[in-house]
Amino acid sequence: MSDAVDSTLVVDVTETVEGVMAAIEQNGYRSVVVVDEHQRVVGTASDGDLRKALLAHRVLSTPVSQVMRRNCLKLAPEEIYQARALFEREHIFLIPVVDAQGRLLQVLKAY
Repeated sequence: MSDAVDSTLVVDVTETVEGVMAAIEQNGYRSVVVVDEHQRVVGTASDGDLRKALLAHRVLSTPVSQVMRRNCLKLAPEEIYQARALFEREHIFLIPVVDAQGRLLQVLKAY
């Protein structure tokens, strides 16, 4: 992961729902990017995803891997110019930028 990536925007796939909630509270972007041990983006988790998990009676110790959105939007560095339109159209707050192997390079923020 790039040194420029704000650590409050990214969590490990083994993080718990409670840990993700804390990261979202700290970062203020209503979501986080989820990465594996090789810093590959494996999903995103939003406050809405967490709310749905809690309503489904998941406990705070549930791993984020069980509640995250695996089918998340990602951009390659050469596609960054599309970000503004994607933020508006998709109503999202973060977009991960990944290399050819899916490793996180940076996180684009809506505001």
